[in-house]
Amino acid sequence: MPLYRFKDIKTDKEYNKVMSYEELLEYLNSNKDIQQVFKMNIFRYSDNNGTKDQFTEWAKDSSINDNGGFKTYGKARTDYDKKKDDTQKDKAE
Repeated sequence: MPLYRFKDIKTDKEYNKVMSYEELLEYLNSNKDIQQVFKMNIFRYSDNNGTKDQFTEWAKDSSINDNGGFKTYGKARTDYDKKKDDTQKDKAE
């Protein structure tokens, strides 16, 4: 069941209620001093150009480079990434 947020116009008090959509319609029709409150939760994460930010930018880019795989760069590269790259270079030689 969805959670809805309401505001009492007379008291300016906000509260939540869990109910079905049909119950919501009935509740709003029978309580004229109550308004439904709509709120958008927008989150933006950032890790200062770390792996998350690099992946987000990579996912937005429509061009495909090399094999299309995602690779971190700069400070986001870990020792494991560097070791894996060195191993692949050794196999290629």
